[in-house]
Amino acid sequence: MNDRRDFLVGAGASILVASALTDGAQARVQTGNLPSGLYTVGLVSNRDLPGLAGQLLLTVYLAVEDGTGFGTLSDPVHPQVNSHVEIGDTRRHGQAFEFDGEVSLSNDPARVGQQVQVVATLHGDFTQLVLALDADTFSGLGSVHTNGVNF
Repeated sequence: MNDRRDFLVGAGASILVASALTDGAQARVQTGNLPSGLYTVGLVSNRDLPGLAGQLLLTVYLAVEDGTGFGTLSDPVHPQVNSHVEIGDTRRHGQAFEFDGEVSLSNDPARVGQQVQVVATLHGDFTQLVLALDADTFSGLGSVHTNGVNF
C-alpha cells in the first residue's frame, strides 16, 4: 500500500510542478529526440573550490517529462545548501543530455534564482555528470534512466 501511496503522491507533485511552469519555460522545451520519462541521479563534488563549496558532496536528482521537470540538490552534511530546482529546458546531443533550469526553493534564500545546468554524458557502463550552479562547477558520476531502462 505504501508504494501505491508514494506513487500517487509523486504523480500529484509532478502535475503541480508542471502546471506551475511559466509560459516562457514551456516555450523553451526541446523535446525532438528525448525519451519519455527521463531520470538522472548521481554525486558531484569539486574539492578545488574555496570555502563551503569545496566541501560539498552533492546528490543530484532530476525527473523530466517532455523536456521540463524538477529535481533536488542536496548534501546531508551541509543541509543549508539543499535546494529544489525547476528544469525548463532539456536537450540531447548524441550521448549527452543537457538540463537547464534554476533554483526554485532553497534552505539558503540567496540561492533562489541561481542558474542550474546538469550535463549527463553516457560513457558505456557509466555516466559522467557535470553540474554548473551559478559560478561553481562540480563533476562526478551518475546514471540516466527512462521508463525503468538504464542508458
